This record gives sequence, structure tokens and C-alpha cells, in this order.
Amino acid sequence: MNKVSYYLVVFVGALTFLQFIPHAFMGFPAVLDHIQKGEISGEAVQGMQMIWIYSSIMMLLSSIWMFFLAKPILEGKHVARVQVLYISIGLIAFGLGCSYIAQQFLNHMIFFTIEGVLLLLAVTLFYKKEKNE
Repeated sequence: MNKVSYYLVVFVGALTFLQFIPHAFMGFPAVLDHIQKGEISGEAVQGMQMIWIYSSIMMLLSSIWMFFLAKPILEGKHVARVQVLYISIGLIAFGLGCSYIAQQFLNHMIFFTIEGVLLLLAVTLFYKKEKNE
């Protein structure tokens, strides 16, 4: 049984869900405010709105998917392990990419890197393979 891995996946899933709420319901109105002020203009207006909606939906779906993967991780299922590994790599790449763009390692996007590292630990250091019986 992979209890530590299970709790890490559930924790990151819950954290991602909690991040989705302000991102979707406070962030999107802020984007609209920037558009109204003219800080975002031209062709970028529609793109920014679409990207924000897409990223909000993907945060929600990612969190839900982690909840679905948690039980198979607990049971030591390889297929779930690979999926969590891919999610962790994506979160780490996104967080580090944002740090590179911001040219500052410690920015608010570092939380995605931390979540990715927690998931990576869940499927490597704390993970035990299922026993074939």
C-alpha cells in the first residue's frame, strides 16, 4: 500500500482544485478589467479570454483526474503511476518555464513547480509496486 503517495496525490489534487476557484472566478474578471482599461488590446483580447477559460477548465479537470488516480496509486497500479508522473513533469515544466519567463525563480507560479515535485516524489521515492498474487 502506498499511503504516503496516495496522500500526496490527494493533497495536490485538492490544492489544484482550490487554486482553480480564484483562478476562474476572480482571475477572469481581472482579465476583463485589464481589457476594459486597454492594457490588453487587438487580437490578444480574444486569445487572452480563451486561454484563461481553457486554463481554468484544465486546472479543474487536472484536480479531478488526480482524485481518480489516487486510489490506483494507493494500490500500486503502474498505469496510474505513469499518469501521475506525466502530470508531475507537466507541472514542473510549467512552473520552471514561468520562472524563466519572469526571470525570477520565486514568483507566484513556483507553486506549480512545488506541486509537480510532490507528485514526482509520490511516484518515485514513496512508491511501491503492486504485488502480483
